Amino acid sequence: MNEIFLTLGGSVKLVLTTETAPRGTCVIKTTYNGFVTIAKGFEMSYNLPADHFVNVQVSYVDSRGNPAAVDGPVTWAVAPEGIVTVTPDSVNSSECTITPVGALGNAQVSATADADLGEGVTTLVTLLDVSVVAGEAVAGTIAPVGPPEPLPAG
Repeated sequence: MNEIFLTLGGSVKLVLTTETAPRGTCVIKTTYNGFVTIAKGFEMSYNLPADHFVNVQVSYVDSRGNPAAVDGPVTWAVAPEGIVTVTPDSVNSSECTITPVGALGNAQVSATADADLGEGVTTLVTLLDVSVVAGEAVAGTIAPVGPPEPLPAG
């Protein structure tokens, strides 16, 4: 396995690896003061055309990758505001609709849940970066790109 290390500020190390993962999977490994965090996902970012919306669902797994439950409803949020809105499903809180509402740009959608199935609260935040991009072209314009130029003599 090949690895490339990027150290930020002398304490956070990002590791890029050729670790075998299913096609389309993102793997991010961070190390901080001896703690290692590995994030794996199939969709960690999404390009959303400005003239479309998308329905998304968050799902949870345990440390071995098995499906896992959370305690209570999922809470959805977005930052910064003004690029997209999130509208949770009224029946299933693990689902929501992301809708562009403003200018093109980037926003981060978060789904927050309580991972502790007992009396305590262990907050688990899942993130999706959304880039609102131009939609399908529906019109065009033709404009000069400079002043008129004289024809060559001849």
